[in-house]
Amino acid sequence: MTDQHEERPEGEAEDAEHTSDGPVTAGELLRQALVDDDDPRFPRWLPLPGIIAAAAWAGWEASANGAGFLGTVLWPGAAIFALTTLAAWFGWQLEID
Repeated sequence: MTDQHEERPEGEAEDAEHTSDGPVTAGELLRQALVDDDDPRFPRWLPLPGIIAAAAWAGWEASANGAGFLGTVLWPGAAIFALTTLAAWFGWQLEID
């Protein structure tokens, strides 16, 4: 039978689960995930999924429903771009696989 308590080298921090006194909340987990990120910069490629999604939606609307491409890019394309970019940024920050 193996020992459940592993020895740690000096200076190595314990997990957040072992240091908190109370239950871990979703907000605390999100804050720790965003604060502990080692690469907080905004990569150049991050807006690309939003641009592609907005252009694809506008192209589909223009071909299927006869809507104007430019008008559809402006609305709801701007909202699609913003929401997709926000989701990609959170995915980048939280390293969601």
